[in-house]
Amino acid sequence: MWMHNEDKSEPVITAKKHIDSSHKGGKMTKLPPKAVVFCMGCAMEYLKENYNAKVITKKVPKFIGTSECLAIEGHPNVCFVHGGYGSPAIADTVETLVALGVKDIILIGLCGGFSDKVNVGDVIIPNMILSEEGTSLHYYESIQFINQSASMVLKGASYFSQYFKTYQLNTVTTDAVYRETFYKENYWRTMGCVAVDMESSALLSVSKYYGIEANVILLVSDKHPISQEDEKWKWGSLDFDNILKDFINHSIKYSMDDD
Repeated sequence: MWMHNEDKSEPVITAKKHIDSSHKGGKMTKLPPKAVVFCMGCAMEYLKENYNAKVITKKVPKFIGTSECLAIEGHPNVCFVHGGYGSPAIADTVETLVALGVKDIILIGLCGGFSDKVNVGDVIIPNMILSEEGTSLHYYESIQFINQSASMVLKGASYFSQYFKTYQLNTVTTDAVYRETFYKENYWRTMGCVAVDMESSALLSVSKYYGIEANVILLVSDKHPISQEDEKWKWGSLDFDNILKDFINHSIKYSMDDD
């Protein structure tokens, strides 16, 4: 437990103060109300290469790392950023976006499947995400599963099921990619989880802290062996590059559906 209910004191620094500081070059104009946060390396480049994208700002003033912020011509209410990797980075991204006026957040990310229920190339829109990261415990005194709202799950499933095998199954978020032991993944399966990522539970928990119902959409990028006797871990599949591009493309279109 790191968040204490009796603690009513102010943070030493907030995202708004950080943005307004001379360290980040002073005040910045507000961003569009909807933000798509990519947690993968190639999505922003794909967007620039395949859409009429313009730069809103070259550097979103995050505390950890930086990212361009892009918009697509004709869709001024949606912006696109890279969210970074890991829970501290995604929490920083959410805090920064909220301080810049964002009201609606979609996370587009990758996850590793560790269940026979899912395969590489499947899309998961989790009902609940098990938090095994530390960031959320700075926002809530105690937390285990973070729920994604039913309306967000159904909205995502309705769209992505037209193009991918799409599942509404639980996932888990971890801080320690090299401590995903066979014992641990078996435990996660007993908790009803089928895949793991490094950002989603923190994004949901920080978003909910600010009253935002965020949407998490994950593509299974690799399949973990169920037991130590199975074929060893390997990344992706023979056609995964094309699957990934298709997923990014549909994620962009999904974000603009009701724009």
